[in-house]
Amino acid sequence: MTEISRRRLIGAAASLPLATPALAQPASLRGTTVVFASWGGAYQEAQRRAYCDPFAAESGARVVQDGPMNAARLRTMIEGGAPDWDVADITLDFLYAGSKDKLFEPIDKSVVDTSRIDPKFVHDYGVGCIVWSYNLAWNTQTFPGAKAPKTWADLFDLQRFPGKRCLLDNAVANFEVALLADGVAPEALYPLDIDRALRKLDTIRAQTVFWSTNSQAQQLFVDEEVGLGLILNGRAYDAARKGAPIAVSWAQNIQSVDYLVVPRGAKQKAAAMRLIDTMTRAENQARVANMIAYSPTNPAAFAAIDPAIAPWLCTAPENARQGFVVDAGYWRDHQRAALERWTAWKLK
Repeated sequence: MTEISRRRLIGAAASLPLATPALAQPASLRGTTVVFASWGGAYQEAQRRAYCDPFAAESGARVVQDGPMNAARLRTMIEGGAPDWDVADITLDFLYAGSKDKLFEPIDKSVVDTSRIDPKFVHDYGVGCIVWSYNLAWNTQTFPGAKAPKTWADLFDLQRFPGKRCLLDNAVANFEVALLADGVAPEALYPLDIDRALRKLDTIRAQTVFWSTNSQAQQLFVDEEVGLGLILNGRAYDAARKGAPIAVSWAQNIQSVDYLVVPRGAKQKAAAMRLIDTMTRAENQARVANMIAYSPTNPAAFAAIDPAIAPWLCTAPENARQGFVVDAGYWRDHQRAALERWTAWKLK
């Protein structure tokens, strides 16, 4: 098992050929239905077009879309012994927490060609599909030019940046953001001082909208319900591409990875592994990047990414230099306790 280190993730175009031959697989899955769960909105639409549709055309299987992804829901399904999903796109923290609890099937490397993927994104129970970041974003009309926020501390400054702001409804990232805003350096974040983080979050709670899905975060900016807040880089890109007045700061961006997993007890385990294999191909990962600005995990895919997308990728050297990688080991060991603290804070 290869864990992500805390070194920066820098995606350089590789000299490998764009198309990598797939492993030998059965010719047809006609009559098989595979359920794929992801995060909805523009990201899942990109996955449908780049991954699921080509897989269905090639294999004969039918791919049904579901979601949005919810770790608690998936855990309940699996622990109940009857998961509805065959392939799920999950976050790094849930990969490590869930694999510790034996929630996922081991990746079948006789079917999934993991040699295509950067080794640091290959786990015994999951295969990395995108690298992304949490960023501070703002409405460029509300806060134009020199008035724009730049740091996480600005997110907590109600005097200079009044009005509604948004955060993810989750302990992950919010605790890091609060501590960074309170002056903690990235290299000193872990283990997280949760008491200190919650005290900082108290200062903006009354002016904060908490989003539960990435699509919701994007819509808050599109509808101008918030003037600034936390959002994923790809969602900000998609909103800007569609005309929303939004910009992002790369200062202390928090980088992470999504993984593809097969829930333990999945009804279509064999077909699920074949779908994941399709998702590792360079040409397919490049299509996703060109649609929503999330970085691929297959190095060969960088050669086919539109250069105009590069400034929006967290793996672009200048963006990666300003950010850091979320500590997967910390969240593996502390996710449940941290979520309990977060839930209690939200309810008080």
